[in-house]
Amino acid sequence: MATEKLWTRNFVMATLSGLFSALVFYITMTTLALYAQRVYDAGASLSGLTASIFVIGSVIGRMFCGRTLERIGRKRLLLSANGLFILLSALYLVPMPLAAFLALRTVHGFAFGVVHSALSTIVVSYIPKARLGEGIGFFSLNFVIATALGPFVGMTVSRAFSYTALFVFCTGLAAVGFALALLLRIVAEAQRRPSNHIIEKSALPLAFVILLCSLCYTGVTTFLESYTETRGLSAAAPVFFIVYAAFILAFRPLAGKLLDRRGDNAVMVPTIVFFAASLVVLAFSGTWPLFLLTALLMALGYGNVLNMGQAVAVKAAPPERVALATSTYFMFSDTGMGLGPFLVGLVVTARGFSGAYLAEAVVCAAALMIYLLLHGLAARRAC
Repeated sequence: MATEKLWTRNFVMATLSGLFSALVFYITMTTLALYAQRVYDAGASLSGLTASIFVIGSVIGRMFCGRTLERIGRKRLLLSANGLFILLSALYLVPMPLAAFLALRTVHGFAFGVVHSALSTIVVSYIPKARLGEGIGFFSLNFVIATALGPFVGMTVSRAFSYTALFVFCTGLAAVGFALALLLRIVAEAQRRPSNHIIEKSALPLAFVILLCSLCYTGVTTFLESYTETRGLSAAAPVFFIVYAAFILAFRPLAGKLLDRRGDNAVMVPTIVFFAASLVVLAFSGTWPLFLLTALLMALGYGNVLNMGQAVAVKAAPPERVALATSTYFMFSDTGMGLGPFLVGLVVTARGFSGAYLAEAVVCAAALMIYLLLHGLAARRAC
């Protein structure tokens, strides 16, 4: 049936637009800490703040988007946020004091949060209900590709040319994302009532799960390079993320189809288990094969739980509150990403890397219990 078609023009444009904005996110997240050290002579804590403060801005942006997307209008808000995203990307070219630079990072994160939440909501309207898990799985691959390409491109451009060239490049990426968003055909939302809330209650069970899982994942990404150095395998860190992204590209479409055909628990329970298992293996990794096994398990785990959880949260929300459910889910995800490096850093200081990753595995087990108690058991009874 024509209504079951997934790869429509609008779906492809929205996915590509999300890819270009996500590339800017990952390029700046992985290069600006060193930039702050070189330009502002910032210490480790201040340079790290250039990354975490972007996430704080993103959380605020998602809160704003969830409340105002339907009130302002989907396309108007998306294009306004995209335009702001371009302007802020270009402002990195202007010399400024550190305080202004941190303010820029915050507002840049705000714009990204609005853009990503708006696109994540809009794209749901392009996906047939029977293929929701599959569609969100494919859409979210833009983040996976950006995770692999962003750090590589960012470091390559800044090292081969300059940070000025990097900022010009990011501005160009933001402009392409805007152009693609401009081409989207978005149905009128006159029948939808705007919400006065910033949290969608139906999304909270999955939001709590992704909060804990994202906290654990960013604990891995932040300290993996340091951990591999202590194991004498410093070359394993960049390869880890390439392998991780490759396995996600291979398995994500299968996870989406499984969610649509077999239900929420068939995907969510094993993905959380795989994620916990990956952290246990990582805690004892000392060889290349174990690091690669960790990448495989983490791709099956967190690589699927992030966006399959979004699909479950969206399905649980009333149609008129899909935007709020999406923003609620990613607000909690971003909060976990922001807290992860700090909290896991405390455990690393006290217990070492292996102790920290084992502690994260326990947190994942807690996330699984929360999922089962707040959603999984009810989903099983509904089958």
